[in-house]
Amino acid sequence: MILDQENGGRIRVLKVDGAIFQVVNVTRSGRADNSRPRIQFGGNWLPEMGFVSGALVQSLPEPNGFAFKLCNENIGSYSELFKSTREIGGTLIRVCLCKDRVRYKETGLVTTGHHIYKSGLKIGDSLLAKCEYGCIRVRKVEGNLRLINVAKTKKPYTNEPMPMVFLLGDWMNEIGFTSDTLVTVSARPGSITFNAHSQAIIYSEIVKHARQHKMQLMQVSTKDGSPIITLTGKRVIDSGFSLGDIFAAEYEHGVITLQKLNPEIFGFPETKTPEAGLL
Repeated sequence: MILDQENGGRIRVLKVDGAIFQVVNVTRSGRADNSRPRIQFGGNWLPEMGFVSGALVQSLPEPNGFAFKLCNENIGSYSELFKSTREIGGTLIRVCLCKDRVRYKETGLVTTGHHIYKSGLKIGDSLLAKCEYGCIRVRKVEGNLRLINVAKTKKPYTNEPMPMVFLLGDWMNEIGFTSDTLVTVSARPGSITFNAHSQAIIYSEIVKHARQHKMQLMQVSTKDGSPIITLTGKRVIDSGFSLGDIFAAEYEHGVITLQKLNPEIFGFPETKTPEAGLL
């Protein structure tokens, strides 16, 4: 299955062994004084996984995550299913047809409410979702790890698409990548490493170091008051990153290392047959 990647890679999907992995976030629903957490999926890939408009789905808390399980059309008693789902801390939802704010309508799956907190999730958490036929599971991204996608930009003059990596957010301030900080970038197949350098270091020494080790030298910029690093071109391509790829950004003070995502580290249960996943 090929997913639409037109939106500059922002769909953020990875396909491994028949499963689709997608990056989502716990967002906020409602007013600030009465907000509730929300997890939402959208896209024409949902029907291909059995989540057609109107289908009934169990939304269930799991350790450090959540599960969305498609219900068989022959469920028997809806009230009994509703009761049993509530008893284990979940809720029943239906797949809907959501109107995109820009262009078109797409299939959507949304769960909202305080039952999301029962999995240890909160508003703002980043999640990795494993999407298979009849079942979508999400796991919280924890520790010094962020999941970021390879976005799309265009070459000057030719407008040809090319991959772009950008790191953005206040979290960069906490690990030494403040605005105007000098950064050296080293790349090898499957990995890109950013090293921040103290402002006390003499500029000519950093330039010499970068040249000796064939590194790229750049400076942290600012966007909307937050630090941002943007990397495009040959180093991204030579590292093996393509448009739409998801990479894992591991970080410590002064160092950010990007590597291709290995979903196995999130401890998803082993894949079952499509029939076994339906209730």
